[in-house]
Amino acid sequence: MTRRNERGISTVVDVSVFLLLVGAAVFSVATAADASAADTVSITADRDEATVETLATTTATVQYDLGVDDRTGEPIERARHGTLAELLADAAVANATVDGAPLSPYAVGFVDAVGATVSPLLDGRTQVAATWRPIPGSTLAGQVRLGPDPPTDSTVHAATLTVDSGIPPTSDRARSASVGGYGHVADVVARGTVDGLFPPRRTRVALDGDGADAVVARERFASMRSAYDSETTFEAGVEPARADLTAAVSNRTTRTLESQFETPRAAAAAVRTGSVHIVVRTWS
Repeated sequence: MTRRNERGISTVVDVSVFLLLVGAAVFSVATAADASAADTVSITADRDEATVETLATTTATVQYDLGVDDRTGEPIERARHGTLAELLADAAVANATVDGAPLSPYAVGFVDAVGATVSPLLDGRTQVAATWRPIPGSTLAGQVRLGPDPPTDSTVHAATLTVDSGIPPTSDRARSASVGGYGHVADVVARGTVDGLFPPRRTRVALDGDGADAVVARERFASMRSAYDSETTFEAGVEPARADLTAAVSNRTTRTLESQFETPRAAAAAVRTGSVHIVVRTWS
């Protein structure tokens, strides 16, 4: 079962929680089951496919806040509209961590709001997990998991949706760069990641103000800069800071690729910056 859902291109970006809207979100759905009884498979599969259908087609608007504005004492409120699958994908990227440390404390409100919207649609025998990981083995990753883990003795059916992450896809460029070695693949991944998390024009717009967006952008950048041992701050300018962070991310990524893959080509084939994988698991 394959589903394609067209998402219109938007120029509106909420820099506070990485909500980068992109065009043509693609939902590729695969199902798999391991069961001893055909009727159990059928019942579980039907529930599983119904959940996939709901996530891929149902739309919702989530309202969330970023905390309290220090100047006014009022909550900083935002809203995001999309299919449930798109919202889960955005939440996974917003919930990104490096070495387990969150990049943005301001993502909590959005992630909780998405969870509160999706969770009531799940029964006690269904789990949904949305995961963004640019490359296998990377310490940069984001995930949202809803629902309980299945019992160890249960028969589990799984359906997987692949959704746009909002981060520029780099697979094709990584494959082309692989002839130059691991470092060239890492450069492509690092540029795509930094461009997605800190778009140059929109980051400059955020920093030009003195409101919540500026505070959030600076703190989020500081968290990632610290995680990757990058030294340049926004005080030196957006482009110098982004370039230094990109180099630092590339250095770490090169080491990861060298340790995880036998060849640069194999490393490039595993790049998934542009995708969030949503796994729906059901059991009887």
